[in-house]
Amino acid sequence: MKNPRIMLCGGGTGGHVLPLVAIARAIKNLEPKAEIYFVGPEEFSLNALREEGVMVRTIIAAGKIRRYFSFKYIWEIIKIPFAFFQSLILVYSINPDVVLGKGSYGSVLPVLAADILFKKTIIHESDAVPGLANKFLAYVTDNVAISFEEARKYFNNKNISLTGNPVRTKFINLNKEEAISILNIQTERKIIFISGGSQGAQRINNTILKYLDSLLEKYFVIWSVGKNNFDSINHKVSNKNNIKVFAFLNEEELAAAYTLCDLAVGRAGAGTIFELAAFGKPSILIPLERKGGDQPVNASSYAKTHSTVVLREQELDTLKETLEKTLSDDSELDSMSQNAKKFGKIEAAHQLAEILLNLANSSSKH
Repeated sequence: MKNPRIMLCGGGTGGHVLPLVAIARAIKNLEPKAEIYFVGPEEFSLNALREEGVMVRTIIAAGKIRRYFSFKYIWEIIKIPFAFFQSLILVYSINPDVVLGKGSYGSVLPVLAADILFKKTIIHESDAVPGLANKFLAYVTDNVAISFEEARKYFNNKNISLTGNPVRTKFINLNKEEAISILNIQTERKIIFISGGSQGAQRINNTILKYLDSLLEKYFVIWSVGKNNFDSINHKVSNKNNIKVFAFLNEEELAAAYTLCDLAVGRAGAGTIFELAAFGKPSILIPLERKGGDQPVNASSYAKTHSTVVLREQELDTLKETLEKTLSDDSELDSMSQNAKKFGKIEAAHQLAEILLNLANSSSKH
């Protein structure tokens, strides 16, 4: 019997690429001889996929819809036929048994090409409200995996699996001593971990700067500020104690930060929420608010578990007060932690890998 050949599609942001790393690892654990390919644009580094032995084939980044007017729309439209032709050639040459679309504009053309070439397809939706890419791709596939129960109503008459959002669990069992060594931190204080995602969140960063001196009197802060903000923020805090600033945390450092922190602050992307849950961490979430955005609904859904406190952007002035109130109640922190663990679906990658291998095997029999 031939080795299963699985094609993963997505790209554009870490939120769409890093779950594919977790899925690739799970596939290899279940079926070491599986051949795994990735097809999509490289607007976010795909090196983490390459390191897992995934064979990366890049296409032109095309079809990105901006939520504001831009003349770049015209260029995006011009590129679409070329990217689609690229996708067709790659799907034909790879000849996958099954294709997974992880959402974002980067998955649309490869999954569409796969459908045209009669390949088995499945899409995975990270958020509580599906993005435009998956709303469109739902017309060409019968198989849908979702992270939040709230997303089910958007995929009527589909074969739906509630899997959660895959997270990388390689370092999930770090102990505190190992985490302290990785981040080179020594403190007896409670630790706040602040992150705005791979890009850094400017409004969150500005608010933290405003209250930083006061916070550092009581707490230790681990702060992932985003590569674009690192130089300016690091310069402002370089003479301060009880703080460690990073441009970006690699997988091991991120796990160490989650392991050590008593409370995490960040945006409400699905990746962040499911990482927090996997590590059982209480949190304050500040969803990015934009027209048609998914984060407020993600945050609202997760808040129902009593694992997090949600602050709207217009409430950022109360962040310091909310931090202090939450950190002052150890029993509440413990309760939030337990609730987060109950919500966490650390088997999501394994479950998706099983679905993909089953679809691949059923495809090879025909």
